[in-house]
Amino acid sequence: MAVSFLNLLDKFRPHKLYRPSPLMGISQFVVLALFWFGIIYGATATATILFVKFIPELLLKFNLDPLAEIIYYLAPLVAVMVLIPANATFLVLNERKILALLTVRCGPNRVGPNGFLQTVADAVKLLFKEDITPKGADKLLFTLAPVIFFGPTTVAFIPILSAATNNFGPFASCDLSIGILFIMAVSSIPVLGLVLGGWASSNKYSLIGGLRSAAQSISYEIPMVLTVISMIVLTGSMNLKEIADGQTGGILNWNLLAAGNLPLLLHLFPLGKNSLVGLYGLVLLAVCFILFFMFLISACAEVNRIPFDLPEAESELVSGYNTEFTGMKFALFFLAEYTALFIICCLASILFLGGGHLPVSTGTERTLLASLANTKFGNVSWLVPSIVLMLKAYALIFVSVWVRATLPRLRYDQLMTFSWKFLIPLSLLNIFVVAILVSIAPW
Repeated sequence: MAVSFLNLLDKFRPHKLYRPSPLMGISQFVVLALFWFGIIYGATATATILFVKFIPELLLKFNLDPLAEIIYYLAPLVAVMVLIPANATFLVLNERKILALLTVRCGPNRVGPNGFLQTVADAVKLLFKEDITPKGADKLLFTLAPVIFFGPTTVAFIPILSAATNNFGPFASCDLSIGILFIMAVSSIPVLGLVLGGWASSNKYSLIGGLRSAAQSISYEIPMVLTVISMIVLTGSMNLKEIADGQTGGILNWNLLAAGNLPLLLHLFPLGKNSLVGLYGLVLLAVCFILFFMFLISACAEVNRIPFDLPEAESELVSGYNTEFTGMKFALFFLAEYTALFIICCLASILFLGGGHLPVSTGTERTLLASLANTKFGNVSWLVPSIVLMLKAYALIFVSVWVRATLPRLRYDQLMTFSWKFLIPLSLLNIFVVAILVSIAPW
Protein backbone atom coordinates (compact mmCIF):
# COMPACT_ATOMS: atom_id res chain seq x y z
CA MET A 1 0.00 0.00 0.00
CA ALA A 2 2.78 2.42 0.96
CA VAL A 3 4.72 1.56 -2.19
CA SER A 4 1.65 2.21 -4.36
CA PHE A 5 1.13 5.58 -2.68
CA LEU A 6 4.76 6.57 -3.28
CA ASN A 7 4.46 5.54 -6.93
CA LEU A 8 1.34 7.71 -7.23
CA LEU A 9 3.17 10.72 -5.73
CA ASP A 10 6.06 10.15 -8.13
CA LYS A 11 3.73 10.85 -11.05
CA PHE A 12 3.01 14.34 -9.67
CA ARG A 13 6.53 15.57 -8.96
CA PRO A 14 6.77 19.35 -9.39
CA HIS A 15 9.45 19.11 -12.05
CA LYS A 16 7.13 16.93 -14.15
CA LEU A 17 4.23 19.32 -13.71
CA TYR A 18 5.95 22.65 -14.23
CA ARG A 19 9.08 22.07 -16.28
CA PRO A 20 8.30 23.01 -19.91
CA SER A 21 9.79 21.30 -22.92
CA PRO A 22 13.03 22.84 -24.24
CA LEU A 23 11.24 24.21 -27.30
CA MET A 24 8.50 25.77 -25.16
CA GLY A 25 11.08 27.28 -22.80
CA ILE A 26 13.02 28.80 -25.69
CA SER A 27 9.82 30.18 -27.24
CA GLN A 28 8.79 31.76 -23.96
CA PHE A 29 12.24 33.29 -23.55
CA VAL A 30 12.18 34.76 -27.08
CA VAL A 31 8.79 36.37 -26.43
CA LEU A 32 10.01 37.74 -23.09
CA ALA A 33 13.22 39.10 -24.66
CA LEU A 34 11.34 40.80 -27.49
CA PHE A 35 8.90 42.33 -25.02
CA TRP A 36 11.68 43.71 -22.82
CA PHE A 37 13.67 44.92 -25.82
CA GLY A 38 10.59 46.84 -26.96
CA ILE A 39 10.25 48.44 -23.53
CA ILE A 40 13.95 49.38 -23.29
CA TYR A 41 14.27 50.69 -26.79
CA GLY A 42 10.85 52.33 -26.81
CA ALA A 43 11.54 54.21 -23.57
CA THR A 44 14.99 55.33 -24.71
CA ALA A 45 13.81 56.39 -28.18
CA THR A 46 10.80 58.23 -26.73
CA ALA A 47 12.97 60.15 -24.27
CA THR A 48 15.41 61.02 -27.08
CA ILE A 49 12.67 62.28 -29.41
CA LEU A 50 11.10 64.34 -26.62
CA PHE A 51 14.37 66.12 -25.83
CA VAL A 52 15.48 66.47 -29.46
CA LYS A 53 12.23 67.55 -31.09
CA PHE A 54 9.05 68.12 -29.09
CA ILE A 55 10.26 69.92 -25.95
CA PRO A 56 12.63 72.30 -27.85
CA GLU A 57 9.88 73.12 -30.38
CA LEU A 58 7.49 73.88 -27.53
CA LEU A 59 10.04 76.14 -25.82
CA LEU A 60 10.78 77.96 -29.08
CA LYS A 61 7.11 78.91 -29.34
CA PHE A 62 7.51 80.77 -26.06
CA ASN A 63 10.76 82.42 -27.27
CA LEU A 64 12.88 80.44 -24.80
CA ASP A 65 15.69 79.79 -27.27
CA PRO A 66 18.58 79.31 -24.76
CA LEU A 67 16.57 76.82 -22.70
CA ALA A 68 15.52 74.97 -25.87
CA GLU A 69 19.16 74.60 -26.89
CA ILE A 70 20.11 73.28 -23.45
CA ILE A 71 17.30 70.71 -23.56
CA TYR A 72 18.37 69.69 -27.08
CA TYR A 73 21.94 68.92 -26.04
CA LEU A 74 20.80 67.10 -22.89
CA ALA A 75 19.29 64.36 -25.07
CA PRO A 76 22.38 62.04 -24.95
CA LEU A 77 22.53 62.22 -21.16
CA VAL A 78 18.80 61.57 -20.84
CA ALA A 79 19.06 58.60 -23.24
CA VAL A 80 21.83 57.09 -21.10
CA MET A 81 19.92 57.63 -17.84
CA VAL A 82 16.83 55.93 -19.28
CA LEU A 83 18.70 53.11 -20.99
CA ILE A 84 20.98 52.03 -18.12
CA PRO A 85 18.42 51.08 -15.42
CA ALA A 86 15.96 49.56 -17.90
CA ASN A 87 18.70 47.61 -19.67
CA ALA A 88 20.26 46.35 -16.42
CA THR A 89 16.83 45.22 -15.22
CA PHE A 90 16.40 43.17 -18.39
CA LEU A 91 19.95 41.76 -18.32
CA VAL A 92 19.47 40.34 -14.82
CA LEU A 93 16.26 38.60 -15.90
CA ASN A 94 17.87 37.58 -19.18
CA GLU A 95 20.75 35.89 -17.36
CA ARG A 96 18.50 34.03 -14.96
CA LYS A 97 16.28 32.81 -17.79
CA ILE A 98 19.18 31.68 -20.00
CA LEU A 99 20.86 29.90 -17.09
CA ALA A 100 17.56 28.15 -16.36
CA LEU A 101 17.29 26.98 -19.98
CA LEU A 102 20.90 25.80 -20.10
CA THR A 103 20.63 23.91 -16.78
CA VAL A 104 17.10 22.54 -17.43
CA ARG A 105 15.34 24.53 -14.72
CA CYS A 106 12.24 26.72 -14.68
CA GLY A 107 13.84 30.01 -13.69
CA PRO A 108 11.75 33.04 -12.59
CA ASN A 109 8.13 32.31 -13.53
CA ARG A 110 5.90 33.77 -10.81
CA VAL A 111 5.90 37.59 -10.92
CA GLY A 112 4.04 38.54 -14.08
CA PRO A 113 3.40 36.28 -17.10
CA ASN A 114 6.37 33.94 -17.46
CA GLY A 115 8.14 35.91 -14.73
CA PHE A 116 8.85 38.96 -16.90
CA LEU A 117 8.33 41.34 -13.95
CA GLN A 118 10.60 39.43 -11.55
CA THR A 119 13.51 41.91 -11.68
CA VAL A 120 11.09 44.84 -11.40
CA ALA A 121 9.85 43.31 -8.14
CA ASP A 122 13.46 42.81 -7.02
CA ALA A 123 14.26 46.46 -7.80
CA VAL A 124 11.25 47.68 -5.81
CA LYS A 125 12.29 45.44 -2.92
CA LEU A 126 15.84 46.84 -2.92
CA LEU A 127 14.48 50.39 -3.16
CA PHE A 128 12.53 49.99 0.10
CA LYS A 129 14.98 47.86 2.05
CA GLU A 130 16.66 49.42 5.08
CA ASP A 131 20.02 51.03 4.41
CA ILE A 132 22.36 49.60 7.03
CA THR A 133 25.89 50.83 7.77
CA PRO A 134 27.91 48.23 9.72
CA LYS A 135 29.37 49.10 13.09
CA GLY A 136 32.99 50.19 12.67
CA ALA A 137 32.60 51.05 8.98
CA ASP A 138 33.86 54.31 7.49
CA LYS A 139 30.47 55.91 6.78
CA LEU A 140 31.66 58.41 4.18
CA LEU A 141 33.65 55.95 2.07
CA PHE A 142 31.04 53.23 2.61
CA THR A 143 28.45 55.57 1.06
CA LEU A 144 30.71 56.84 -1.74
CA ALA A 145 31.93 53.41 -2.87
CA PRO A 146 28.79 52.45 -4.88
CA VAL A 147 28.69 55.93 -6.43
CA ILE A 148 32.35 55.76 -7.47
CA PHE A 149 31.68 52.33 -8.97
CA PHE A 150 28.50 53.36 -10.81
CA GLY A 151 29.28 56.92 -11.96
CA PRO A 152 32.18 56.26 -14.36
CA THR A 153 30.29 53.37 -15.92
CA THR A 154 27.55 55.79 -16.96
CA VAL A 155 30.04 58.29 -18.40
CA ALA A 156 31.90 55.57 -20.33
CA PHE A 157 28.77 54.79 -22.32
CA ILE A 158 28.46 58.26 -23.85
CA PRO A 159 31.05 57.92 -26.71
CA ILE A 160 29.30 54.76 -27.87
CA LEU A 161 26.18 56.84 -28.61
CA SER A 162 27.84 58.49 -31.62
CA ALA A 163 28.43 55.13 -33.31
CA ALA A 164 25.02 53.85 -32.20
CA THR A 165 23.08 56.80 -33.69
CA ASN A 166 25.30 57.61 -36.69
CA ASN A 167 25.94 61.08 -35.21
CA PHE A 168 22.25 62.01 -35.26
CA GLY A 169 21.48 65.53 -34.02
CA PRO A 170 22.89 66.24 -30.54
CA PHE A 171 24.60 62.84 -30.45
CA ALA A 172 27.28 64.28 -32.74
CA SER A 173 28.64 65.94 -29.59
CA CYS A 174 29.46 62.44 -28.29
CA ASP A 175 31.73 61.77 -31.27
CA LEU A 176 35.17 61.92 -29.64
CA SER A 177 38.29 61.58 -31.76
CA ILE A 178 39.82 59.59 -28.89
CA GLY A 179 36.66 57.65 -28.01
CA ILE A 180 38.42 54.35 -27.24
CA LEU A 181 41.05 56.07 -25.09
CA PHE A 182 38.26 57.89 -23.20
CA ILE A 183 36.39 54.64 -22.48
CA MET A 184 39.55 52.83 -21.36
CA ALA A 185 40.51 55.71 -19.06
CA VAL A 186 37.08 56.11 -17.47
CA SER A 187 36.60 52.33 -17.15
CA SER A 188 39.69 52.09 -14.96
CA ILE A 189 38.06 54.19 -12.22
CA PRO A 190 35.26 51.85 -10.95
CA VAL A 191 37.71 49.40 -9.39
CA LEU A 192 38.51 52.15 -6.85
CA GLY A 193 34.90 51.90 -5.71
CA LEU A 194 35.29 48.17 -5.12
CA VAL A 195 38.49 48.63 -3.13
CA LEU A 196 36.95 51.43 -1.07
CA GLY A 197 33.78 49.43 -0.49
CA GLY A 198 35.74 46.41 0.69
CA TRP A 199 37.99 48.45 3.00
CA ALA A 200 35.26 50.72 4.39
CA SER A 201 32.96 47.79 5.27
CA SER A 202 35.09 46.74 8.26
CA ASN A 203 34.71 43.13 7.12
CA LYS A 204 37.67 40.89 6.37
CA TYR A 205 35.83 39.05 3.58
CA SER A 206 34.88 42.34 1.92
CA LEU A 207 38.47 43.57 2.24
CA ILE A 208 39.83 40.44 0.59
CA GLY A 209 37.27 40.84 -2.21
CA GLY A 210 38.30 44.46 -2.77
CA LEU A 211 42.01 43.57 -2.87
CA ARG A 212 41.34 40.73 -5.26
CA SER A 213 39.42 43.10 -7.50
CA ALA A 214 42.32 45.57 -7.59
CA ALA A 215 44.87 42.90 -8.44
CA GLN A 216 42.60 41.34 -11.06
CA SER A 217 41.84 44.70 -12.67
CA ILE A 218 45.54 45.56 -12.97
CA SER A 219 46.37 42.13 -14.37
CA TYR A 220 43.67 41.98 -17.05
CA GLU A 221 43.54 45.65 -17.95
CA ILE A 222 47.02 45.32 -19.48
CA PRO A 223 46.14 42.70 -22.13
CA MET A 224 42.81 44.41 -22.85
CA VAL A 225 44.50 47.78 -23.49
CA LEU A 226 47.23 46.12 -25.56
CA THR A 227 44.55 44.41 -27.63
CA VAL A 228 42.78 47.72 -28.17
CA ILE A 229 46.11 49.30 -29.20
CA SER A 230 46.53 46.53 -31.79
CA MET A 231 43.11 47.41 -33.21
CA ILE A 232 44.02 51.10 -33.28
CA VAL A 233 47.17 50.26 -35.26
CA LEU A 234 45.15 48.04 -37.61
CA THR A 235 42.32 50.53 -38.22
CA GLY A 236 44.35 53.74 -37.93
CA SER A 237 41.81 55.45 -35.70
CA MET A 238 40.67 55.84 -32.08
CA ASN A 239 37.28 57.20 -33.13
CA LEU A 240 34.53 54.63 -32.59
CA LYS A 241 32.38 55.86 -35.47
CA GLU A 242 35.29 55.81 -37.91
CA ILE A 243 36.18 52.26 -36.88
CA ALA A 244 32.57 51.17 -37.35
CA ASP A 245 32.27 52.98 -40.71
CA GLY A 246 35.38 51.19 -41.93
CA GLN A 247 33.46 47.91 -41.73
CA THR A 248 30.51 48.77 -43.99
CA GLY A 249 29.64 46.54 -46.91
CA GLY A 250 28.75 43.28 -45.21
CA ILE A 251 30.21 40.63 -42.93
CA LEU A 252 33.29 40.14 -45.11
CA ASN A 253 34.42 43.66 -44.22
CA TRP A 254 34.23 43.15 -40.45
CA ASN A 255 37.50 43.54 -38.56
CA LEU A 256 36.97 40.06 -37.14
CA LEU A 257 37.37 38.65 -40.66
CA ALA A 258 40.79 40.14 -41.48
CA ALA A 259 39.49 43.73 -41.58
CA GLY A 260 38.05 43.39 -45.08
CA ASN A 261 41.04 41.47 -46.45
CA LEU A 262 39.44 38.03 -46.42
CA PRO A 263 39.40 37.80 -50.27
CA LEU A 264 43.23 37.74 -50.14
CA LEU A 265 42.94 34.10 -49.06
CA LEU A 266 41.88 33.26 -52.63
CA HIS A 267 45.48 33.86 -53.71
CA LEU A 268 46.49 30.71 -51.84
CA PHE A 269 44.71 28.57 -54.43
CA PRO A 270 46.27 27.62 -56.73
CA LEU A 271 49.78 28.21 -55.45
CA GLY A 272 51.59 30.75 -57.56
CA LYS A 273 53.34 34.06 -57.55
CA ASN A 274 50.60 35.65 -55.38
CA SER A 275 50.82 33.00 -52.65
CA LEU A 276 52.53 35.48 -50.32
CA VAL A 277 49.52 37.77 -50.61
CA GLY A 278 47.28 34.87 -49.64
CA LEU A 279 49.57 34.01 -46.73
CA TYR A 280 49.35 37.66 -45.61
CA GLY A 281 45.54 37.40 -45.54
CA LEU A 282 45.69 34.12 -43.60
CA VAL A 283 48.01 35.55 -40.93
CA LEU A 284 45.85 38.70 -40.65
CA LEU A 285 42.71 36.57 -40.23
CA ALA A 286 44.34 34.52 -37.46
CA VAL A 287 45.58 37.67 -35.69
CA CYS A 288 42.10 39.28 -35.81
CA PHE A 289 40.48 36.17 -34.34
CA ILE A 290 43.09 36.05 -31.57
CA LEU A 291 42.56 39.75 -30.81
CA PHE A 292 38.78 39.26 -30.67
CA PHE A 293 38.92 36.40 -28.19
CA MET A 294 41.64 38.04 -26.12
CA PHE A 295 39.53 41.18 -25.85
CA LEU A 296 36.46 39.20 -24.74
CA ILE A 297 38.44 37.19 -22.19
CA SER A 298 40.16 40.25 -20.73
CA ALA A 299 36.88 42.18 -20.69
CA CYS A 300 35.08 39.37 -18.84
CA ALA A 301 37.82 39.44 -16.21
CA GLU A 302 37.56 43.24 -15.97
CA VAL A 303 33.82 43.09 -15.22
CA ASN A 304 34.22 40.10 -12.84
CA ARG A 305 32.26 37.60 -14.91
CA ILE A 306 32.54 33.85 -14.33
CA PRO A 307 35.06 32.19 -14.53
CA PHE A 308 36.84 35.34 -13.31
CA ASP A 309 34.49 36.32 -10.44
CA LEU A 310 37.08 35.85 -7.69
CA PRO A 311 36.24 39.23 -6.01
CA GLU A 312 32.70 37.91 -5.33
CA ALA A 313 33.47 34.22 -4.77
CA GLU A 314 30.47 33.16 -2.68
CA SER A 315 32.04 29.86 -1.64
CA GLU A 316 35.02 31.70 -0.13
CA LEU A 317 34.05 35.32 0.59
CA VAL A 318 30.29 35.19 1.28
CA SER A 319 29.68 37.87 -1.38
CA GLY A 320 33.04 39.60 -1.52
CA TYR A 321 33.28 43.38 -1.60
CA ASN A 322 29.49 43.93 -1.45
CA THR A 323 28.77 41.63 1.52
CA GLU A 324 27.80 44.48 3.87
CA PHE A 325 25.85 46.58 1.36
CA THR A 326 22.05 46.68 1.41
CA GLY A 327 19.20 48.44 -0.37
CA MET A 328 20.02 50.89 -3.13
CA LYS A 329 23.76 50.72 -2.44
CA PHE A 330 23.68 47.03 -3.30
CA ALA A 331 21.47 47.81 -6.33
CA LEU A 332 24.03 50.35 -7.61
CA PHE A 333 26.70 47.65 -7.66
CA PHE A 334 24.38 45.44 -9.69
CA LEU A 335 23.49 48.26 -12.08
CA ALA A 336 27.15 49.10 -12.65
CA GLU A 337 28.19 45.46 -13.20
CA TYR A 338 25.60 44.78 -15.89
CA THR A 339 26.10 48.19 -17.49
CA ALA A 340 29.85 47.53 -17.69
CA LEU A 341 29.12 44.18 -19.35
CA PHE A 342 26.83 45.90 -21.87
CA ILE A 343 29.45 48.59 -22.62
CA ILE A 344 32.16 45.97 -23.16
CA CYS A 345 29.90 44.02 -25.55
CA CYS A 346 29.01 47.22 -27.45
CA LEU A 347 32.70 48.08 -27.72
CA ALA A 348 33.53 44.57 -28.99
CA SER A 349 30.74 44.89 -31.56
CA ILE A 350 32.15 48.21 -32.80
CA LEU A 351 35.76 47.04 -32.89
CA PHE A 352 35.21 43.65 -34.50
CA LEU A 353 31.60 43.10 -35.68
CA GLY A 354 30.77 46.15 -37.78
CA GLY A 355 29.18 48.26 -35.04
CA GLY A 356 25.71 49.50 -35.97
CA HIS A 357 26.07 48.67 -39.67
CA LEU A 358 23.84 46.03 -41.22
CA PRO A 359 25.47 42.90 -42.69
CA VAL A 360 24.44 43.97 -46.22
CA SER A 361 26.07 45.83 -49.07
CA THR A 362 26.89 49.52 -48.64
CA GLY A 363 24.41 50.55 -51.35
CA THR A 364 21.54 48.63 -49.76
CA GLU A 365 22.26 50.13 -46.35
CA ARG A 366 22.46 53.68 -47.73
CA THR A 367 19.17 53.22 -49.57
CA LEU A 368 17.46 52.03 -46.39
CA LEU A 369 18.85 54.88 -44.28
CA ALA A 370 17.92 57.44 -46.95
CA SER A 371 14.33 56.18 -46.96
CA LEU A 372 14.16 56.62 -43.18
CA ALA A 373 15.73 60.08 -43.25
CA ASN A 374 12.59 61.70 -44.68
CA THR A 375 9.48 60.38 -42.97
CA LYS A 376 6.48 62.14 -41.51
CA PHE A 377 8.14 61.68 -38.09
CA GLY A 378 11.32 63.37 -39.31
CA ASN A 379 14.75 61.76 -39.59
CA VAL A 380 14.53 58.34 -37.94
CA SER A 381 17.49 56.75 -39.74
CA TRP A 382 19.32 56.58 -36.38
CA LEU A 383 16.94 53.82 -35.28
CA VAL A 384 18.61 51.23 -37.54
CA PRO A 385 22.25 51.47 -36.33
CA SER A 386 21.20 51.70 -32.68
CA ILE A 387 19.00 48.58 -32.93
CA VAL A 388 21.67 46.64 -34.82
CA LEU A 389 24.38 47.56 -32.30
CA MET A 390 22.18 46.56 -29.35
CA LEU A 391 21.32 43.20 -30.94
CA LYS A 392 25.01 42.44 -31.55
CA ALA A 393 25.79 43.39 -27.96
CA TYR A 394 23.00 41.14 -26.67
CA ALA A 395 24.38 38.27 -28.75
CA LEU A 396 27.76 38.66 -27.02
CA ILE A 397 26.02 38.91 -23.63
CA PHE A 398 24.32 35.59 -24.41
CA VAL A 399 27.77 34.08 -25.00
CA SER A 400 28.98 35.40 -21.64
CA VAL A 401 25.99 33.80 -19.89
CA TRP A 402 26.66 30.57 -21.79
CA VAL A 403 30.25 30.64 -20.50
CA ARG A 404 28.96 31.19 -16.96
CA ALA A 405 26.77 28.10 -17.25
CA THR A 406 29.64 26.04 -18.63
CA LEU A 407 32.90 26.89 -16.87
CA PRO A 408 33.81 26.63 -13.17
CA ARG A 409 35.47 29.44 -11.26
CA LEU A 410 39.27 29.61 -11.57
CA ARG A 411 41.59 29.39 -8.61
CA TYR A 412 43.27 32.67 -7.77
CA ASP A 413 46.73 31.46 -8.78
CA GLN A 414 45.31 30.23 -12.09
CA LEU A 415 43.68 33.63 -12.64
CA MET A 416 46.98 35.49 -12.22
CA THR A 417 49.06 32.94 -14.12
CA PHE A 418 46.71 33.05 -17.10
CA SER A 419 47.11 36.81 -17.44
CA TRP A 420 50.80 37.37 -16.67
CA LYS A 421 52.20 34.24 -18.33
CA PHE A 422 49.85 33.89 -21.30
CA LEU A 423 47.62 36.85 -22.19
CA ILE A 424 50.16 39.65 -21.71
CA PRO A 425 53.00 37.99 -23.71
CA LEU A 426 50.52 37.05 -26.44
CA SER A 427 49.10 40.58 -26.60
CA LEU A 428 52.63 42.03 -26.92
CA LEU A 429 53.37 39.57 -29.71
CA ASN A 430 50.12 40.56 -31.43
CA ILE A 431 51.07 44.25 -31.44
CA PHE A 432 54.41 43.35 -33.04
CA VAL A 433 52.74 41.18 -35.71
CA VAL A 434 50.01 43.77 -36.44
CA ALA A 435 52.64 46.50 -36.86
CA ILE A 436 54.52 44.33 -39.37
CA LEU A 437 51.32 43.44 -41.26
CA VAL A 438 50.30 47.09 -41.53
CA SER A 439 53.77 48.16 -42.72
CA ILE A 440 53.97 45.50 -45.45
CA ALA A 441 50.32 45.68 -46.54
CA PRO A 442 50.05 44.65 -50.23
CA TRP A 443 47.75 47.55 -51.18
